[in-house]
Amino acid sequence: MKSLNVLVVSDGLPGHLNQSRGLAHWLGTRFAVETQELEVRLRMRAMARRILPLVVEVAPAMATLRSFYQLPALAGAAPDVIVSAGGNTSFANVLLARHFCVPNVFIGSRRRLAPGSFAAHLTLEPTGEAGNVVTPVAPSPVSPEAIAQSAAEFRARHGFADGRLWLMACGGTGAGKSYSADDWSTLAHWMNDAAESHGIRWLLSTSRRTGASGEEALAASLKADHLAYAVWWSRHPERILGTLMGAAERLFVTVDSMSMVSECIGAQKPVAVVDVGDGAPEPLLAKALDRYARLGLCRRVSVADSLDAAPETLATADDLREESIDQLLERLRLKPSAARS
Repeated sequence: MKSLNVLVVSDGLPGHLNQSRGLAHWLGTRFAVETQELEVRLRMRAMARRILPLVVEVAPAMATLRSFYQLPALAGAAPDVIVSAGGNTSFANVLLARHFCVPNVFIGSRRRLAPGSFAAHLTLEPTGEAGNVVTPVAPSPVSPEAIAQSAAEFRARHGFADGRLWLMACGGTGAGKSYSADDWSTLAHWMNDAAESHGIRWLLSTSRRTGASGEEALAASLKADHLAYAVWWSRHPERILGTLMGAAERLFVTVDSMSMVSECIGAQKPVAVVDVGDGAPEPLLAKALDRYARLGLCRRVSVADSLDAAPETLATADDLREESIDQLLERLRLKPSAARS
């Protein structure tokens, strides 16, 4: 297998970084991928967002990059491809691709940049532009193989070898949804009912957006004998969501987090997206969730209804990603037999 050096440009936000890591994981199914991550910080954001779309294709690449971004020194092998997600990385992505004379991939809305700024532009909905690669599932670094060993060790360490465990991954206010303490209490009562009906215990992971008040409401309403293990992010953040996914037989995730939904789908287990809280998902998120449900990648459930049957899904991310990878490699003009070694 030929080697491929991938430079992931990150804005430090986990959701964006995980999408980029996921794309590197996809490329790793065709190449021996070596990944380097470069975290950047956009300076003078308001001014940069006005100026950079006008000059990013013509101004000296590295001088412009260092003027508008805070970034560490570049180290390691020269990349074969640049990958990033998140609007604040888009200009750095283009400048680095120009500097190294390599193709680049951007995940998500390209904002004010021209379609030709990226060799490939990955989206969930078609844009009708050259370079657009439409993927039915968002890239995720999670795979059954990657999480299996840590999950087995987790189960053994905590005495869960034979127990039936389900996971609830909680996001928080954002993407059109908002949550009060009462909403989190409602979710906890729904989880209690599901545990009693299906003879399971819960693994629980909150997130930064859940907040301390949300965690307090969950902890107050969720019965202790229904909770096997919890990550309370505001008290003691543990980055073990992948491990918890591997340890659980079914995965539940609140409706507000595309990145967590994508990660759960990547684990290739039955996934349920839970509607709780006030408001409705933003249009792009709603479209993506509807598509995932139609493709059989997840099931939509609501805390307004009892969970009569354990969720099942009909397809896996692996079933759907191969055509996207083929299109991506064509846009990048990369062939496994022709990658640099």
